[in-house]
Amino acid sequence: MKLDFIIIGGQKCGSTYLHNIINEHPEIEMVPGESPHFESPDYEDDGLRKLEEEINKLNQNKVLGIKRPNYLAKPEVPNRINDTNKKIKLIVIIRDPIERFKSSYFHKMNNGFCPIMPLNIAVDKILKGEILDGYPRTVDILEYGFYGKQLKQYLDIFDENLLILTYDELRKDKMRIIKKCYSFLMVDNTFVPSKLLNSRPQKVNYSLTRAKLIVKMNKHRYVYNENKTRLYVKEQTVWDKFVCYGIHAIDKFMLQLILNNDKPEFTTLVKEKLLELYIGDIENVEKILDLDLSSWKV
Repeated sequence: MKLDFIIIGGQKCGSTYLHNIINEHPEIEMVPGESPHFESPDYEDDGLRKLEEEINKLNQNKVLGIKRPNYLAKPEVPNRINDTNKKIKLIVIIRDPIERFKSSYFHKMNNGFCPIMPLNIAVDKILKGEILDGYPRTVDILEYGFYGKQLKQYLDIFDENLLILTYDELRKDKMRIIKKCYSFLMVDNTFVPSKLLNSRPQKVNYSLTRAKLIVKMNKHRYVYNENKTRLYVKEQTVWDKFVCYGIHAIDKFMLQLILNNDKPEFTTLVKEKLLELYIGDIENVEKILDLDLSSWKV
């Protein structure tokens, strides 16, 4: 299987934006969407057969890649990737873990993996593990922000074949970052993608009212496993399609127009708790990257 690179993370850090921009390069082709195969619980049984089928549909004369932001935080993944291609190149983008926490919480809430409740109340419950039994994926919201220990497991294996970027760099100078990615992948770095300025990182819904409606729609789009850790696209009935169409129309043409979607702020106390949790790892990342991340500590 020809697989040249993977965008491995981090979750809610701009990896989808990178995917769209990198994929626009004429010398590159990526599998659409996310490719969870290296972390799949079925990995030992199914292996990479499905991924190979997807890769084989691409132009084999191009630089081929996939994206899966969860990979950064999955300890079983680095060795699996290395077993597939020891010379593979990996791209990771990381973000202030406290701001990432916020986006991740609402992302999981909209997908039915978190209860619908105000941000600051939810943080306290997540830190105490009070909703873990009913929503086991809430542990990811915390764990996915510990970049230091996650990067180490990849650096130990891939070293110079790992490109580490920050969300702050991307926001400050998109063209410089995309040139850096193109150079890393050894393609023409003078190419300017049309989506560079027109495309934006995925917008998250922060409205609890809209979330309630979205979660209702999810029941007609997805099937969840017994312990609610995985979801699968549902084979929709005519009724399912009708309900989804109706809810989507209400959301798009009514709720999105009248409801505020401003990102909520942490209270001072909640932010202090999160900073206390992440400060040691942030300092570890500073050492790894030789970079001043003081903006993440305030």
